[in-house]
Amino acid sequence: MKNRHGMAVLTATLALAQACGSNETPQELPVSAVERGVQEMDPARAEVSAREDSASDALFRDAGQEFGVPPALLKAIAFVQTRYQMVEGAEEFEGRPAVFGMMALTEELLEEGAKRAGVTAEEARSDARSNVRAAAALLSHHSMRLGLGRNRAADWAPAVEAISGIPDAQGRRSFSQDEVLRVLRLGLGTLSEEGAASGLAPEEGQSPPPQLLAGPDYAPAVWRPSPNFNARPMGVRMVIIHTCESSYAGCWSWLTNSTSGVSAHYVVREDGNEVSQLVRDGSRGWHIGATFDCKNNGGVECGLNGKSANDFTIGIEHGGYASQTVWPGGQLDASARLLCDITRDHGIPRDRYHVVGHGQLQPYNRTDPGANWPWTDYLNRANAACGTGCVLKGDIKAKYDAVNGAVLLGKCQTGENTTPDGVGRYNAFERGSIYWTPATGAHVVHGLIRDRWAAVNWELGPLGYPITDEMTAPDGVGRYNHFQKGSIYWTPETGAWEVHGFIRQKWESLGWERSELGYPTTGEMTAPDGVGRYNHFKKGAVLGSIYWTPATGAREVHGQIRARWEALGWERSPLGYPVSDEENTSFAPGKVGRFQGGHIYWSSATGARWLEGAILQKYLEAGVAQTLGFPKSEAYAVSGGRRVDFERGALVHNTSTGAVTLVQ
Repeated sequence: MKNRHGMAVLTATLALAQACGSNETPQELPVSAVERGVQEMDPARAEVSAREDSASDALFRDAGQEFGVPPALLKAIAFVQTRYQMVEGAEEFEGRPAVFGMMALTEELLEEGAKRAGVTAEEARSDARSNVRAAAALLSHHSMRLGLGRNRAADWAPAVEAISGIPDAQGRRSFSQDEVLRVLRLGLGTLSEEGAASGLAPEEGQSPPPQLLAGPDYAPAVWRPSPNFNARPMGVRMVIIHTCESSYAGCWSWLTNSTSGVSAHYVVREDGNEVSQLVRDGSRGWHIGATFDCKNNGGVECGLNGKSANDFTIGIEHGGYASQTVWPGGQLDASARLLCDITRDHGIPRDRYHVVGHGQLQPYNRTDPGANWPWTDYLNRANAACGTGCVLKGDIKAKYDAVNGAVLLGKCQTGENTTPDGVGRYNAFERGSIYWTPATGAHVVHGLIRDRWAAVNWELGPLGYPITDEMTAPDGVGRYNHFQKGSIYWTPETGAWEVHGFIRQKWESLGWERSELGYPTTGEMTAPDGVGRYNHFKKGAVLGSIYWTPATGAREVHGQIRARWEALGWERSPLGYPVSDEENTSFAPGKVGRFQGGHIYWSSATGARWLEGAILQKYLEAGVAQTLGFPKSEAYAVSGGRRVDFERGALVHNTSTGAVTLVQ
């Protein structure tokens, strides 16, 4: 079966109905009879069949004869660039122009080639014959301009590089030597035979490509390190599938170019016989421009909302185009083996919520890997590559059985793996994980609590390993896991948030969620002044917080006193940080919160008012508070000083003399 340009169908993508937004799990993916037949095809035989396909030979032969270019060379370029498909390229990387047609010409090359071939740019963009003629005209022009010989295939390499559209010299050379001339040596069917008869047999003695180191995280890959990465702030949660919108050499060379400002972790060549690793798995690649929104992911992993998708993903680029209709079986196999390795190492479920398309997470300006990417076939290949490695054993198996894991967690997704810190072991399941260390034993983490733990970088973050399974809170409302150095609490209203260190100790001493603070509504945050740390809490309609600094320790503040402190500007107000918890007043029913720069007093009759300085010092003298009651105002200016009104009098501060007078 052939498409309209004669390329042999290597996969069943023409019949594929899944779009980028589908969210099937691999265990439930139905495989059509056509797909089963494709999966059974030998990728090596399919690759030869695709390369030698003769449906477009007449186009290459006619253009070659017209412009004095070897037809087999034109065919080799077309195979490397598009596998004889008429593509309408799209922007994958900012700064890289889109390409068009069977010969993958950039707009600039297309316009120049069209003029030299005597056709319009639109014809060269959309008509296969015109596109091939435009490329042949360009090759002929550059051959004459550079004074190249035309008798040997290698003589054409500089002209081939000139029409590659690749800005990087190393990438251009790899495109001509390692891709186009390699394909010529492999053979292109009838046109190769005709070329050999005319004396254009490609030399077998070409210098071999430079030897590259193995990929540091995936040994079958070659290591082409990119400078375009930074530190990853959290663990890997997902894999993003991309298309390069170019050939393999054009892709990896751009992603390793320091001026491009983009990268990916891996690039897979069209035939699957080479994979490049560009960025370490543990580093943050720059392969997607989107902030994560779980609405684009079937409502899954909502705990990651608002984070850059680069923070928690690994990007796999594929030589090819989102607009192409078929994908080489060899490329799918190589990518599936890589995907198996990544998901197994990082405990990532192999489903459509965690193996996603670029266009799915960035739908406003990206579509790759395109509507014809064979998700069903691809994930099934990855599962087959991982084989029966999902084995439960030891304490993890015992825990799975004890919690009725088949119901609670679902099917096993990864075999038992070592955690990145080298201490623990874990298995990932459809709906959660079980983690084990010698010190903590095996414990279950799942749902939104697991999502939050992942967001703070798993065991490498501030919490360490779980020391309990997920439990119901004593008030019967929330759920929690305790960890070595903290806890994560969840309720339907507040979501899942971590509490740890001195703030957690304070919350525990107050009575956890049964205290006046209720449940946390934030994780631990740095205060705007950069000095303190805090968590906010909520109980019913009452808001509360615990603030900590090295000087003040951890103190709670809630209700109306907190509201007044917030209105004044929190720790940046004249009050500074709290130095006590909220306490009952001794002179009458009410509350007081003590701060570095003053006190806030509250009663049901007067509300919350703050006092500072000399007036506060006078108020604290023996008997004064009992005499005056609670403040009804805060300090305001009067002639010669400042005044505060109380329930039964006032205090007036003479700012010239410093004296404070009690007025009744």
